[in-house]
This record gives sequence, structure tokens and C-alpha cells, in this order.
Amino acid sequence: MTMRKISKTFGVITTSALLSAGLAACGTNATSPPAAVSKAGHITKGGTIVDALGPLISINWYNPLRPNADNSLYDAWAASLMYKGLFHIASNGTIDYARSIASGIHWNKTGTVYTITMNKKWHWSDGTPVTAQDVLFTWHLIKAASSPNAPAPWPYSGAGSGGIPTLIRSVTVLNSHAFQVTLTQPVNQIWFEYNGLADLLPLPAQSWNQYPNNVNRELTYLANNADNVSFFHVVDGPFRIVNAVQNNSWTFVPNIHYDGHKPYINKLILAYETSETSEVNGLKTGTIQVGYLPLSMYSIRQQLPQDKLYTAYTYSIARNPLNFRSPQVGSILRQLPVRQALQMGIDQPAIIKTLYHGMGVLGTGPVPLHPPTFLAPQLTQPIYPFNINAGKALLEKNGWHLVNGVMTNQQGQKLVFNMQFAAGSNTTLDMAQLMQQDWAKEGIKVSLTPVEFVQMLQYHAQPSKWEIQTGLNWSYGGSYPTGGGMYESGGGYNFYGYSNSEMNKLIAATHQPQPSPQAAQQALDAYQVFAAKQLPNLWMPMPEDLGEVAQNVHGVKQSANNFTNAISPQYWWISPS
Repeated sequence: MTMRKISKTFGVITTSALLSAGLAACGTNATSPPAAVSKAGHITKGGTIVDALGPLISINWYNPLRPNADNSLYDAWAASLMYKGLFHIASNGTIDYARSIASGIHWNKTGTVYTITMNKKWHWSDGTPVTAQDVLFTWHLIKAASSPNAPAPWPYSGAGSGGIPTLIRSVTVLNSHAFQVTLTQPVNQIWFEYNGLADLLPLPAQSWNQYPNNVNRELTYLANNADNVSFFHVVDGPFRIVNAVQNNSWTFVPNIHYDGHKPYINKLILAYETSETSEVNGLKTGTIQVGYLPLSMYSIRQQLPQDKLYTAYTYSIARNPLNFRSPQVGSILRQLPVRQALQMGIDQPAIIKTLYHGMGVLGTGPVPLHPPTFLAPQLTQPIYPFNINAGKALLEKNGWHLVNGVMTNQQGQKLVFNMQFAAGSNTTLDMAQLMQQDWAKEGIKVSLTPVEFVQMLQYHAQPSKWEIQTGLNWSYGGSYPTGGGMYESGGGYNFYGYSNSEMNKLIAATHQPQPSPQAAQQALDAYQVFAAKQLPNLWMPMPEDLGEVAQNVHGVKQSANNFTNAISPQYWWISPS
């Protein structure tokens, strides 16, 4: 039920609504995705494919560098179609240099100096080469956008992830197709490669750099044009955007100057959906070729014989953010026993069985349970399993007592919260109502408010606008799953204000050089077990994605990448009906 971002690796927020099969379909370990062929033995070129977004999902920001309020998967989709990342991470988690702008990376033994060479074949759509100067331009933007003094709507959402920008001492251009990054201290080289260097994707300096002597003015200029279709005419990716109608559709056509695998189709449309029902109706009528089957409508899957159904897990976690900065309830949520009771009041097995039709895994901590690649062995099951009586007893032990059915302490504070949930998904609504009912049995009174996904993200910068949210998931996007930027104090996407000195130390340890892969995993285990116990947010079950693809559309399954959630529609094609 979730998707991930593509070109950058610090992660993005997604919804719990079923989304595009372009990311949800089962992937392949092939580094160059094979395309299916027609019975005639050849691929048919041309045509239009409509790919459905989740209900009430809009795309608002096309620039690969995103502030917190626009750090969603759906904005990342648009950016990744037009701008290539420095590295292309294959579905097996390795870097595929054949599809990357970087042709190689070398580092010193201490992990302080990284030299990156770039493949000279890549060009911008205006014919100019993609160079190290473009990377340097990106670096200057990231450094300035990560500053607390950056102009609105910044700061940069990736600040703090991968050591960006604080660990970087310098970025130096060696020649037109090589650059060197020097750090202030030794780090875990693989972590920095995946979570840090990957942020330095090249951007078209010759087209965008209008204020070379005033970077803050440049940031404002870029933000003002973030949803301006005509601004994004110089690209190095397989597509370019040609039309956008808010709350309707976003249209992309092939970049005819693309130096990689050129698209087969003539047009890709990412389509806004008013509801799950309208999306399924689009699948039935054929107006949508790539979409999803909502879990709440799983029983009607036989009514879509013209589509192929794919299921898959993505490398993501489901969680309920808690607002520790809230002027109304922040001081209450900062109390660990309250968070523990809230977690004990979430019936994850019932959600999986009843709402996800058995297709889901438990949420146990900050590292995905499926696949268990980096999972600590202690976290195959939740540390705080569903137990209403234990949650209630824990609250009473810590100074809370029922007063008119609501837990109240001696200071007169009440466990009364508002929880926003992502509007448009019946499954998310049912999940929120189930939590509300179970929490009430613990003496925790929770009101529910449906909010559109985009609005939920915007509220993150406004502490007084929210208390608890649900229906939001975190996608690692192919990165090493540490808590940098997410749970460390002041992290770029720690919008909820969680802070713990021990957490900071454990996260820092995952970023340090280790004598062996086993030692690196031990450091990661220590961090994730501590986070699982500390509950910087509430852990939720993660469902499988159910993707629907029209029978005459090919290449979606073969090019899907569940490790990164990469969408690669340049490999999609349509066979004659």
C-alpha cells in the first residue's frame, strides 16, 4: 500500500492508500530491465499510458531538491522522470553503473575522501554535457537550503541524512567529468555512498543558475518555479513534463535527446483520482492502464479480467507520527508511558487480518520487517504487542487515572488527542476508527479528522495544526536504513521534534567506519532496538501493494524496483488490442 521515491535516498513520505502498480508490481534483479515482446516478436512503439495516483493525491513540486512540505513520493516521481540520480540502484540493492551518471567511485581507507567519475555520454536536452560543475551547483544549493536561515519554503528535507551537508568539508571539481568530496571525519563508506553522495545529483546549472552571487535569491527563484511546467525544459532524464492541471493530471512526453533507453510510449499521464471508486472504475473502463486495487475493494478483483494483478512489498515502514512540538499535547506525548500505552492499543494483527486480508507484516521498529535484510533479530515481533489491559495498567502506574472515562493526571491533563488521517482511502478510515475504539478502552479519547495528503505534509511545518497522524508511511528509497535525518535531534525530516541524546549516539554509531559487515549490523541493531522501545512514532503494520496493469501494457512488472520504488516507464509499451 505504499510507494517510495526514486532518485534520492533520504526517503519520502507516502500514504497508506494503494498506489501505482508502476512501483508496486513485482520487481526483477535484472540491471537492464527486459521488455516483454509481442507475439509478432517485436515491441510496439507509441500510444499513451495513464498511471493512477492515489486518491486525492496531487503533484506540487517538480524539482529534485525538495523542502519538507513537498517531500512526497509523488513529487519525487515527477522529478525522477526528468532528472537522473548520480547512481542508479538496481532492485538487488547494487549500483548499476550502466544506467548511472557516475561511472565509478573510489574512496580512501579512512572514508574521508571520495572521488567520483562521471560517464561522458550523458547530456542535457539542450545538447550541453552533464558535468561536475552541475554537481557543484547542486551542492551549493543543498548547503544553503539546509541552513536554518534558508528562505521559505526551505529547509531542504534531506538535511542530516547521509551527513549532508554538515559532514562535508568540501566538494571540488577535478575536471569536467570528475569531482571529489572531502569529509570532516571518517564515516561508514557504504552508508555515505548510498545516503550522502546520492544526494549530489547534477542539476542544469547553465539553465537554472540565475543568481550565482546570491544563493538565497536562487533558492527563492527555484521555489517559485517548482510547479512551473515551462521552467523544466532542460532535462537529462527519459521524459519531460509538458502539461499540468492541478487535481487532474500531469503529462510527460519522451525526451528525444535522452542518452539512455528511450521511451517506447508517446505519452505518460499521472492521473489525479477523486476516490478509490473512481480509480477502480477507470480500470474497468480502460481509461486507466496502470493502477491499483484498494484493499477495501479486494473482493471485486474478479471484476477486472482485462487487468493483471501483481502483489509486492516495498522497502518501507508504516508509522503514525506524533507531534512532540504541539503546544496542546506535546508535553504529554513526550512521556514514554503514554506512547507505550498508545502502541499497546494498536491491534496490528486485526488490521492485517481484517483490513489487509492477511496480506501484511507487523510494524516492529524503524527497519522494515519485509524483506528482513537489515532487521535486528530481536524485532521479528513487536516489543509492545496489542494489550489493552497492560496499556491501561501502565498508565495508572505512571500517574494517570480514569475520570469520566478519560485518563487524567494530577495536573489535570487528559489523554485527549486529535488524529488526522489521509483522506480518500476507506481502508485508512477503517484503520483509524479501529484504533480510536481500542484506545477508548484504555481511557484515551481520540477524535478523527480526514485531511488530504498534501495538506498533512504542509501541517508538518505548523506545530499547532496537528497532534497525531495516520495513513503516512516512510520509504527508504534504496538507502541504508539508519535514523539519520529522521530521528536524530534537528534532523532534516524530524518535523515532529523528537529528541533523545542516546538515540543521537546510536544513530551516529551506524555512520562510523566498522571493522566488518557484522560490526556494522550490530551498530544498526543497537539503534533500531532502542528506537523500537523509545517509540519516536507509533509502529503500524505494513500491507502488500496490489497493482493492476492492463493486459495490453507490458514492461511494468519487469522494470519495477521494489528496493527503491523506482518507476521506469521508458520500458513500458502497449501491444495492439
